[in-house]
Amino acid sequence: MGDFTMGLLAGLAAVLVVAAIVKLRRRNRPMSIPEKAEYLSKRRARMLPALAVIFLSQQASFFSQMSGGEHVSAEEAKTIAWLVLSVVLLLGLATKGFWLEPKEVRDLVDDENTRANRNEAMRWGFLFAMGSAIAIYVLTMFDTVTGREATHIIMSLGIAAAILRWGVLERRAHRDA
Repeated sequence: MGDFTMGLLAGLAAVLVVAAIVKLRRRNRPMSIPEKAEYLSKRRARMLPALAVIFLSQQASFFSQMSGGEHVSAEEAKTIAWLVLSVVLLLGLATKGFWLEPKEVRDLVDDENTRANRNEAMRWGFLFAMGSAIAIYVLTMFDTVTGREATHIIMSLGIAAAILRWGVLERRAHRDA
């Protein structure tokens, strides 16, 4: 097996270990379904802004360390990691999330306020993506931007804006409740 495959498998194993630890830490807490939904909703409100910051800092690191157009295996691994994280964040944004929880808990976590906040966040994500597309269009008048770079920038800004906005709205909703 190559270094790339070993690194990918090690990353996946680390994610599974963290998920198992989180799951096992909470198993001894007896919670009713509404208590669990409230706990998860507050945890999501805390985690979304942090995820957006981590996602954006990963992108800043990626673009600041790109070689002159040649993609070496480390850049390919970074690109794959970005793509996987982007898909996971999009799935979390587009669905109720908490895929490992029972349906009753997921339904309670996805209340009317959360759906409204998610829709507002998606609107912001779309507007940021379109704004970055316009900025890249203008940039191409002065510099060369590859299609992969443009897609990467547009998706990163759109996803980060949506996740950050959703987190801010959810935190505000919990603070006002």
